[in-house]
Amino acid sequence: MSTVPPPYGPPPPPPPEEPPGYQPFDSYYRPQQVPQQPQRRTGRNGLLGGLVAALLTILAYGKYAILLIPKLGAFGTLITMLVSFGAYAIFFGPWFAAGLVLMILVHEMGHVVEIRRQGMAATAPLFIPFLGAAVFMRQNSRNALQQAQVAIAGPLAGTAGATAAFVLYGQTHWLPLLVWAHLGFFINLFNLIPLGMLDGGWIMAVVSKWFQLIGLAALLLSLLFLPVSPIILLVILLGLPVLFARFRGDDAEYYRSVPPQARLAMGGAWLFLVAFLAFATFQSQELLTRLVG
Repeated sequence: MSTVPPPYGPPPPPPPEEPPGYQPFDSYYRPQQVPQQPQRRTGRNGLLGGLVAALLTILAYGKYAILLIPKLGAFGTLITMLVSFGAYAIFFGPWFAAGLVLMILVHEMGHVVEIRRQGMAATAPLFIPFLGAAVFMRQNSRNALQQAQVAIAGPLAGTAGATAAFVLYGQTHWLPLLVWAHLGFFINLFNLIPLGMLDGGWIMAVVSKWFQLIGLAALLLSLLFLPVSPIILLVILLGLPVLFARFRGDDAEYYRSVPPQARLAMGGAWLFLVAFLAFATFQSQELLTRLVG
């Protein structure tokens, strides 16, 4: 994995070995690279071990997709969407897979639209099975507020998409729409956890460094009360370097240049989204439970 970039520290001049165009969103929107570990023989081949091995393989070889995907554009998005759809459909069925891919696409397109609105270049999303999707950005944000605006655009678009699915379910009573709505609410709520390279980490970076610790505590508590998830473990491990960098760079102009009013507005928007999505996730789950048992 590359060294931790801004916005969790002042954006330093790129060292000579970094490729041209390196910028902070590289480490968030592209697949993270994890060094391959020596293989060990074991007699246990549980589902968790298999998922972890698959995730590490995807991450280790993600660099090849990184080099190729900017040249593929919309065609790359279509191909990776189909691959993700097939992977999800094998485990969860086609209707579930279709809704999950659609909700991820809507979320990622929110990032793309905001990046381009700010006058910067962004590629089409690249889907990564069981990890979500990635968007490439070729310029640095000038300050933490711009980065936060790009980050919050994803959950805003995703929340709108999930809400639209929920409203359509109310009109048609077609069960897949309710499932899609629930998926959208949950995905965007999870992304608002203020840790590391999740959207919430970028958004709340402009408010206070202490939100990184709050996000870390929330995920650690989830490991105590919920089944262990490889995704949560990866988020924690990849988020720790970003957390340390955010504390080291707290006095940087990158953060200090954000006006207090903008900090309050971004924090208020995050709080509103969290409250709405938590309520919507709970309500859609309750409705699904009553309908399907």
